Amino acid sequence: MKSMLKFVAAQECLRHARGPVIISFLSVAVLFVGCGRVVERVETGGGNLSVSHEPGNVFDAYLNTEYPAANGFDFPIGDVNGEGSYSDKVTGAEHKGWFVATKFGEVYSLGIHPGEDWNGAGGGNTDLNQAVFATATGRVTVAENFGQPWGNVVMVEHVFYSNHEKLTIYSLYAHLSEISVAVNQTVRRRQRIGAIGQDPQKTFSAHLHFEMRWDGQLAPTYWPSSNGKDQAWVTEHYTPPSEFIRAHRTLLSPHNEKKLVLVDHASYKMRLYDTAKLMGEYDISLGQGKGPKLAEGDNKTPKGMYFVIAKHRGNIDGPYGNYYGGHWIKINYPNKFDAERGRGEGLITEQQAQLITKSWKERKATLENTQLGGGIGFHGWATEWQNDGPRHLSWGCVVVHLHDISKVYEKISEGSMVVIF
Repeated sequence: MKSMLKFVAAQECLRHARGPVIISFLSVAVLFVGCGRVVERVETGGGNLSVSHEPGNVFDAYLNTEYPAANGFDFPIGDVNGEGSYSDKVTGAEHKGWFVATKFGEVYSLGIHPGEDWNGAGGGNTDLNQAVFATATGRVTVAENFGQPWGNVVMVEHVFYSNHEKLTIYSLYAHLSEISVAVNQTVRRRQRIGAIGQDPQKTFSAHLHFEMRWDGQLAPTYWPSSNGKDQAWVTEHYTPPSEFIRAHRTLLSPHNEKKLVLVDHASYKMRLYDTAKLMGEYDISLGQGKGPKLAEGDNKTPKGMYFVIAKHRGNIDGPYGNYYGGHWIKINYPNKFDAERGRGEGLITEQQAQLITKSWKERKATLENTQLGGGIGFHGWATEWQNDGPRHLSWGCVVVHLHDISKVYEKISEGSMVVIF
């Protein structure tokens, strides 16, 4: 059985790939990596991932946040699912649920609607003064009364991690009867930020105008149709709020991981973190094909968020065993994002995509016998290689120097998050 496992490990890269802040400054450490080379001073402590301030450093840019990253999005009205009952403050009547009266992208009397208008099931002004909550953790960028027709407006900036990307989106809440937050305030997910109201002249029934914007440069009261923008422009700069929230209910963040591995394609560098401390930086090589892995046989190294699912050290049997340098650290490529893309491109079935997504979320091995490929991980090489030589060696795996692979193997444990960007 052991011999068979060793042989399978030795075949995986070739068979699949070929065929492959919130920074708490409590202490300071000087780190040595590689052959005793000092790479930087690193600020550590507080249980949050701490990063240095090396100008232009891609790893710092990825980890730096000025406020906590969002760990998921909820609906701003009612309960976390945008449901639940409420009492009419005027009539005392009980109503169950809320609904979207004007949908995202809907063309109506005022042009193209760039958000959603939420109203209570009772209609009219029956939901007046009901609480409005921040859809996710973030920082308030706007909290102001803009007069007719917007009234009180709050806008919150959110940073979140999706696959290998760090993204920023803005939620906007308009026609509020009150504002409960201030500019630059950090708000928690589901923290009350105000209450439903009407436009100052009470032209419309009470409702919450709710937007999710990708473009943070737009004025809070920007109205696309008044500026000659079409449907395609609106779709590019905004996103359907309910659809976005449902797709991002739960999010992973590298800041919450005990063990974290970051790999950068462009610089051929890798960094390892343990309990908020940078433990080392290492030079790497990648797959023979350049760019992110898309399918079996492209010999490319993927980009995405994965988890370590297996490790092996020692002799590896098979014709390709020597290429592992005596070490094999396997990750669960493909992940749910690879699966979504593969399903859209017809490379895998809906059932396969669901199985991959479920296993990835559980940090377990995912399907490898599909057109997306598999068998991706970290290992050494048959011989030592030079940084000024070819940096595309493998069939899709991350290759580590022979003088570093043993140290890397010790520092990366099963279950560790691996982000390759």
